[in-house]
Amino acid sequence: MDSFRLILWDIDGTLMHCGSDGRLALNRTFRERYGIEDAFDAAPIGGAMDSIVLRTILDTYQIKHDDLDEVIGHYSEALAEILAADTQKRVLPGIRPILEAVHHHPKRVNALLTSNLKIGATTKLRSVGLDGFFELGGFGDQPGEKWDAARRCIEEAENRFENRFAPTDIILIGDSCYDVICAKELGVCSIAVATGWVDAADLMSCDPDHFFTDLGDTNRVLDLLGIKTE
Repeated sequence: MDSFRLILWDIDGTLMHCGSDGRLALNRTFRERYGIEDAFDAAPIGGAMDSIVLRTILDTYQIKHDDLDEVIGHYSEALAEILAADTQKRVLPGIRPILEAVHHHPKRVNALLTSNLKIGATTKLRSVGLDGFFELGGFGDQPGEKWDAARRCIEEAENRFENRFAPTDIILIGDSCYDVICAKELGVCSIAVATGWVDAADLMSCDPDHFFTDLGDTNRVLDLLGIKTE
């Protein structure tokens, strides 16, 4: 009997590409609000969740955390404007038909798993018309690691669909070693795709369960997701 399956999608470098728009929006926010130049670059955090990035910047410049909600609001507006002007942003190969196939399958669920704030994730996806495929996800609004956000997302999905998702019923798709590590931490299947910023050889060295240079071979990807094609 076909079981429910939860597909966890990273955003940047996996679903879409929008260059450094997120960093630009963050730097613009701190420049316009506080006169701080290159705030992100002055407090580099690597692949940390956005909530940690923001709090670290606030602490670096001794800005009170009470400002956080207003900073996030300013950031989301800046991001929307920067994305609207970005003529190079794009949906990556194979993404739209795969999302559509999952979306229309009665026992497959698209969900987000990203270090982005929820408002940032929604803004990015809306800019390329992908926001309608996702009703739930794990986001970078709370401190912790990506697998912590994943566990919150899985719990939300189980409550919504009244179904327990076993590790064998969850697939994580991402473009970074952090995504592969996250899948291993959760004990779920990983699909690594080299459409982001990580060199293909480095990505393969992380030992994902499956590897693609891109997701353009949609039939092969859908087969891994347990979706039959004509």
